[in-house]
Amino acid sequence: MTQPEESTEQTVEQRVGAIEEAVSTVLDMLEDLTKKFGDLDKKTVKKASGLFGGKRKKMAIKDTTTGTIYPSKSAVGKALYAEIDGGDPGDHFLWYKLLAKFPGRFTELDPESDEAKAAWKKEADALAKQVADAQAKQDAEATAEAAKTAKPAAKAGK
Repeated sequence: MTQPEESTEQTVEQRVGAIEEAVSTVLDMLEDLTKKFGDLDKKTVKKASGLFGGKRKKMAIKDTTTGTIYPSKSAVGKALYAEIDGGDPGDHFLWYKLLAKFPGRFTELDPESDEAKAAWKKEADALAKQVADAQAKQDAEATAEAAKTAKPAAKAGK
């Protein structure tokens, strides 16, 4: 009877040894992968491109009917929302509604084209002007407020 007990003990020891060896191998593999991920430079890793991954590129759009060049799809929607019944300039899907209503009217420009670059420069200049105007308005309000508080202080000092 001692013979079967020894063979059972040996079988259990062999199984335990095999499991320990497998776990050790998996841990070594995980350690190697961790080192590889740690060595990756974030700048060299590219974002995935495609339908749901990566950064979307800004696309200049040309209206073939009027010849107008818009700096982006949302700019087209904001400019032409009135051409859609019940159009709302805040609707984020106006571009797609315009495409459905006017198939073939709009073409995407090559980002490297002079037309696209000119449209983006015009948009950037307009935004810079808005920022400058807002800053000037804030400065004028701050000056007016300082003048209001300075007058009562000057009167109190007399």
